[in-house]
Amino acid sequence: MKTVKFSLVGVAVAMALFGCNSDSDSVSATTPVTLSVSDAPIDDVSEVVVTFSKVAFLSIDDETPQIFEVYKTDEEGNYIDEDGELLLEGEDPIPLSVNLLDVQGSDVEDLLDGELLPVGNYKLCVFANDGDHPDYPSYVIDELTGNKIPLTVKGDGACPQGVGKEENSGVLFFNNTFAVNPDNNEYVVEFDLRRGLKDGTGQNEGYSIQRTSVSLINTVTTGDIQGVVLSATYGACVNDIDTGNGYVQAVYLYEGNVAEVDMGPFAGVEGKVDPMAAAAVSLADNNTDYTYEFGFVEPGTYSVGYTCTANDDSEDGLVEGEAFSIFDSVSGLSVSVGTDTEANF
Repeated sequence: MKTVKFSLVGVAVAMALFGCNSDSDSVSATTPVTLSVSDAPIDDVSEVVVTFSKVAFLSIDDETPQIFEVYKTDEEGNYIDEDGELLLEGEDPIPLSVNLLDVQGSDVEDLLDGELLPVGNYKLCVFANDGDHPDYPSYVIDELTGNKIPLTVKGDGACPQGVGKEENSGVLFFNNTFAVNPDNNEYVVEFDLRRGLKDGTGQNEGYSIQRTSVSLINTVTTGDIQGVVLSATYGACVNDIDTGNGYVQAVYLYEGNVAEVDMGPFAGVEGKVDPMAAAAVSLADNNTDYTYEFGFVEPGTYSVGYTCTANDDSEDGLVEGEAFSIFDSVSGLSVSVGTDTEANF
């Protein structure tokens, strides 16, 4: 059965930079920076694990890149092993593996902590191990079979300024220049995996994450959209539409003031507006209703649509024999910096 295999939305891995472990000794006019990964709803898989090994900040003002190794640590910054135990003396630290399903909405996972970055303008490279890495591969766990399937990160060639590439790894290169200011700098590497996670297991290629589905966001300039889907809404949606292969809930995000009749799927329908992201719908604390959240949304006007037929795929189109429709919507939402905008169904 094929329903939704690509409903991962924004994953944010956090990196706070305050001062050691850099390949550069330049610390003049330094400032703390946070880089994060977050927001990863998905169906049909129980884990999407990406192993991060290195981050390179490429200075636009000079030719000296700031390079940081990414290791697994505890809350105090001590190196730990895969079981969370402190490393013994002489043991090498291990790269950080992040299950993207554990960092949804506005939750984040730290990549680095305790590093300083000079004030200035930068581009960014994030290194992530591929599924064929001999020691610490990235992988997906199939929810139905429990099988571990290799995950390849489709990087964009080598990292510039002589940083290069690493074997069995992808390089996520962010070519857009961003500024590290003396004030707060909190950045998120956001994976829009509903469109970016591709299943090539039928061609013996495993899963892959497309570089074009990953973006860099400054969280200081963003807000959130969140809300509740009542159990009655879900029940009415299920009763209203026969999907044939089971029901998959999601909330889709559209830029602008979009009417419900104009809301389309990722797969693309002529005359419809394509969504810019999707959020998972999870059981609420009351074990009756459901909740969703879009973290790190740029200020502006947005619309959201709830569906229980989230069976579309931007690469393969709508699932054969199934239909897509928005069951309920809220249009004209205003998002501003540092605020939580509420939209309930």
